[in-house]
Amino acid sequence: MKNSIYKILALLVIGLIVGCKDYLDVTPESQFESDSFYSSPQEAEIALAGIYGVIASDQGYGRDLPVIADAGTDETFYNRRFNENWGIALYRNTPADDESFNIWTNQYQAINLANLFIESIEPANFETEEQFNALLAEARFLRALCYFNLSNLWEEVPLRLSSSKNQEDNNEPAASLAEIYEAIIEDFEFATQNLPHPTDPLFTEGRAHKLAAHGLLARVYLKMSGFPLKENRYAEALAHADSVISDGFHALRTSNDTTGYELLFKDLIGGPYDAREVLFEISFQNLRDIGLLDVDGRHGNINGINFGSNSTLGDPNGFAQTGVYPGLANLFNQNLDKRYLWNIATFKRNSAGNIFPIASELAIRDFCPAKFRRWEPANFEDIAVDSDDEAFVELELDRVGELNRNFTNINFPVLRYSDVLLMYAEAANEVSGGPTALGLQYFNEVRNRAGLWNLEDSASTSAIAADQQLFFEELVDERSRELCFEGLRRFDLVRWELLEEKLIETKAIVEGHPDFSANNEDHLSTLRPAENFNPAIHLSLPYPLVEVTINQSLDQKDGW
Repeated sequence: MKNSIYKILALLVIGLIVGCKDYLDVTPESQFESDSFYSSPQEAEIALAGIYGVIASDQGYGRDLPVIADAGTDETFYNRRFNENWGIALYRNTPADDESFNIWTNQYQAINLANLFIESIEPANFETEEQFNALLAEARFLRALCYFNLSNLWEEVPLRLSSSKNQEDNNEPAASLAEIYEAIIEDFEFATQNLPHPTDPLFTEGRAHKLAAHGLLARVYLKMSGFPLKENRYAEALAHADSVISDGFHALRTSNDTTGYELLFKDLIGGPYDAREVLFEISFQNLRDIGLLDVDGRHGNINGINFGSNSTLGDPNGFAQTGVYPGLANLFNQNLDKRYLWNIATFKRNSAGNIFPIASELAIRDFCPAKFRRWEPANFEDIAVDSDDEAFVELELDRVGELNRNFTNINFPVLRYSDVLLMYAEAANEVSGGPTALGLQYFNEVRNRAGLWNLEDSASTSAIAADQQLFFEELVDERSRELCFEGLRRFDLVRWELLEEKLIETKAIVEGHPDFSANNEDHLSTLRPAENFNPAIHLSLPYPLVEVTINQSLDQKDGW
């Protein structure tokens, strides 16, 4: 009975949240919300669930933030040549584009709800100070995450640390990056001190914990060390990555009989919750468990294997709108690296049920990400032109009900332990002027899990292990091999000031591919990101037109 009550309350709260399309129209200070809703731990939990529900939606981590806003790098591109959707990825975006407006609105909706939560909960309503501080820290963790996402995409943004009560509260100028990062760091630091450890009885699966806050602080300090702020904060990044590693709880997923990398993602797709390697994820299943029944993602649908749907068979769909550049495939040792066949599709299925190998890396609607897959062959040897649908098995995606044709319950990893190991290696390389023993050890742990040798143990790679620049260049490639399609590539290339260089390099690889034809419109469409990119305006997004129209204190960026 209690769970039913919680679900009803959660649905009521999420209705209040998502019923408004624009945070500028939200009037959060209602009698229900501020005076009575946060009066018990149960109601506070429901309110936090509402924040998670916002950031998990299509406009947040369910689709736009990690997929659309991260395409148009050297990893992925929008693969529908006959239109120019995904303007961010094609560098054809304008201030009036829906996609950037939706991300902006989504993140500020979550921030406003977090602000309201922080202002409204009272210590007297909780049994212990520890319980109160943990819930407060969770709201601050989510607020920091949203501001970090906004600053990564837009750089300077309005810094709202109190809830919007009327239109005048929205008239806020863009804060400096220093001010934004100060607020982000303060929130995450509070989270490191007050969130539970993942082994703590207070920890709930799929929620934030203190080690995730340390890991995201490492990411924040690496960003601050790069473009556009360019402060040297590598020592802080190193310290926070070390806090995660030295704690000893987190570890890479490994297995004796198959690749741990594959098992890790099969768990994200439909297996048991595993908090060891994934420090923080958007867990659609856990959100459903607390009553948010309409929270789903699009992972494995728009960024998965091409799967021609047959509605009469009840098939899920695989739109496969995300194409993979051949340059990414070239980064893998395809004979040895166990990540290659899991990350990149080598097969597809049409609506008739026939299974085909991918004909070419330039078959742009087939050569797609496979990391978040909805299905795979029961026997990979059966992949042939004459194969039929019986060769395939569905991975268990929806652990609650029927598979949805267009939406999935595949959980999305925001931060993994392998990322922490690579962040440590990167920061140590910068702090020490070259790879350190521990930095190499952690870097090699990621390689070893993929079936590769230690850098220093081979004549072909030993020089990399002894040189700062060569090690950095290898790390640039290794982060792509390990973390591709996880919403981090644009973030990395911008902070390293490599986005333009990698787009030019990607264009050259496509044009030099033996299957490339200058008369093939599909092939030419893959060149759009490189041809449209302008470093003067495309290293960050323009402010949404609606925002600069309504927010009288915010001027549009130069060049837009």
